[in-house]
Amino acid sequence: MVVLEPMLPEQFDGWLELSVREYAESKSKAGNTEAGKALEDSAREFKELLPDGLNTADSYIFNAMDEESRQIVGTLWIKVRKEQQEVFIYGIRMDENFRGNGFGKKTLHALEAFIKERRLPPKISLHVFGDNEIALNLYKSAGFKATNIRMSKVIGE
Repeated sequence: MVVLEPMLPEQFDGWLELSVREYAESKSKAGNTEAGKALEDSAREFKELLPDGLNTADSYIFNAMDEESRQIVGTLWIKVRKEQQEVFIYGIRMDENFRGNGFGKKTLHALEAFIKERRLPPKISLHVFGDNEIALNLYKSAGFKATNIRMSKVIGE
């Protein structure tokens, strides 16, 4: 079982740096942003979404912790979007040493319990890059359904 515990202030900067970098790499790889601009764009987006860091209203950044071993296995960042009546997953990341062991799915189950306990909107939404097969499979196995699909093709010379 995974439990969600609020991220500690001393963990935030390291998480933010890694998250900004990984998001920039994904955006660049997907062709959404030029490689040279991706890191700058990513940092700007994070600043807009988390203007007050861990204290940003309606945002929660958790450590996903294996209840048995008490080890942090990953992180989860969500925002309650009241106007859309949904909880939006901005980021879920399992540490490399714990990937492939069901912790992603357990983290999503823990999120569902959190939402029910807090009586938050019962709809969970997220964005996933199309080439992220591992994440796509995780979300499908957890019962998520595609609501929009955007596709691109680069035509060679």
